[in-house]
Amino acid sequence: MPNITLLFKSVFVIFLLSLVACKSDKVDDKPKAKPDPQLDALNEIVEKNPNNADALFNRAQYYYDIEGYDEAILDLSSAMKIDSLKPKYYHLLADTYMDYYQSRMALLTMQKASGMFPDSIRTLLKLTEYEMILKQYDEAMQTIKTILEKDKQNADAYLLMGSVLNESGDSKRALLAFKKATEIDPYLIDGWIKAGALSDEIKEKDAEKYFKTALKIDSTSYQALYAMAMHHQNLNHLDEAITWYKKMNLVFPKTAQPYFNIGVLYQEMDSLDKSLEFLTIATELDKIYAEAYYAKGIVLEKQGKLAEAQKQYSQASTISPKFVKAEQASQRLKNLLKEKAVK
Repeated sequence: MPNITLLFKSVFVIFLLSLVACKSDKVDDKPKAKPDPQLDALNEIVEKNPNNADALFNRAQYYYDIEGYDEAILDLSSAMKIDSLKPKYYHLLADTYMDYYQSRMALLTMQKASGMFPDSIRTLLKLTEYEMILKQYDEAMQTIKTILEKDKQNADAYLLMGSVLNESGDSKRALLAFKKATEIDPYLIDGWIKAGALSDEIKEKDAEKYFKTALKIDSTSYQALYAMAMHHQNLNHLDEAITWYKKMNLVFPKTAQPYFNIGVLYQEMDSLDKSLEFLTIATELDKIYAEAYYAKGIVLEKQGKLAEAQKQYSQASTISPKFVKAEQASQRLKNLLKEKAVK
């Protein structure tokens, strides 16, 4: 993405002065950081209250939100030296480590927090999530057991239990756990969606009812709408799937994924012009959507527009250098176009 000695000395001095001038110019030309009124306000609060742990936490939260992970970790460490008895400090520190690709530190942070706050259900739930992410399924199930000993009707614990069981290959018990979660909390939309997705996976006939229930809870839920569309797509009900994706376009007009899926489905139906239309929208909304550029290449190649197709494949490969199929397709068409030019 340069008597002779005096002349040499004079030239050398001029050269040095020009270097200094260049450096000075470069310093002046450096782009200044964009003003950030929110960060400025947080900095001012911390400066006025350097021993206020919550002020440091609030700034750490802002740093975390803008991916300033080093700064967030420093602020949280300082906050915890002032006040080590607030679970939320540990939760944010663990999230920061996890998003900063330091998963071991994230887990250690939550393990420490669970030891310090053994009665905090939220802390134990978060520890379970991290144990599951790191595939420590036995430990996760033990933590869930601890939660349920403290709160037998904790829907989130059953939701996590379902996820742990599903990831460890016990789909039948996982489905029972998801159902239990929705029995305890009928408005737990994630429970209905996960139950439906798993029912689809194990070929249960009534999977759609779970998605319908989720949409009754929130008719504009991205996850619920997407799950319903995928349900029909997996059953090869392509027209119905497209209908649901188009509903998503109305609610989420700036989100590329549903447009991409519609484009792929139209391609499968050999409606190439429609496919290209929706794939183009996807790439306009997301300029680095490698899969969408690749799919456009396939459509254009089917239409016989080889030069345009090659450009799309090349774009996909440039965006994602590990996208081997895109690179191979780009090279194949490049060679073919050269052969045609020679003839």
